[in-house]
Amino acid sequence: MGFSNGLILSAPDRILFNFDAKNPKCYSGSGTTAYDSVSGTSLSMNNGVTANATHFAFDGTDDQVKASAVISGMDFQYTDEFTIEVMVKIKEDGPGTFFNNRGASSGGQNYRGWGMWTTSSPTRIKGALGCYPSAHRWVSSTSTEDDFDNIVLNKWCHVVYSYAGNGIEATLFLNGEDKTDYDNPDNDNTADIYDANNVALTIVYDTDNLLSLGLDSYDDSAWESYCEIGFARVYNVALTPAEVRKNFAATRGGFGL
Repeated sequence: MGFSNGLILSAPDRILFNFDAKNPKCYSGSGTTAYDSVSGTSLSMNNGVTANATHFAFDGTDDQVKASAVISGMDFQYTDEFTIEVMVKIKEDGPGTFFNNRGASSGGQNYRGWGMWTTSSPTRIKGALGCYPSAHRWVSSTSTEDDFDNIVLNKWCHVVYSYAGNGIEATLFLNGEDKTDYDNPDNDNTADIYDANNVALTIVYDTDNLLSLGLDSYDDSAWESYCEIGFARVYNVALTPAEVRKNFAATRGGFGL
């Protein structure tokens, strides 16, 4: 599937999406079109996204990289395992969505899908899966404010959200370590994900569920992220702590970590 620099990654056969500035199959080095090296789907580099040999840069105003079509297998449900992995440098203290697949109103739901973003008041880093029918129905994991300030802000950071597919277990890793803030979980209304018969709510995915980096794909004009992204990957399996550490070890040297 065309990984760069001979990387040896965990579960390479379970990777559904790979976007890597160092991989010539993802970006040729010129122009405004990039590619997912797994599916071959093109991605448009919009509004002045810049690229160099190691990363893509987003200005936090309107820069965005967005898939041209729905990529198969990205319609994760509460009962599906999956993992999001991003090497990112967040360059401002505040809210911003740096990688996501969320759609607008459809089937009685809003903000349908999954993603990674930074929150506000306080600023923390967060991964989540879910939707908003009448209230949040997220399965999320979030860092502490201190870990955002000390590990993430203005530094390269290997960020991983691993979801076990059971409506409960979602883990956030920063630089290979579990940094989920277990003492202050978000009010995600997870009790409402399953009905009385233990059947999970179905998250609605539609034609507007297009992968986006730098902006919220919900409407392409909100939650701008001032950041740099070295790579972004999606797996259809929940990576274990050991697998996350392996991937961090394989990639950290290229980002001074």
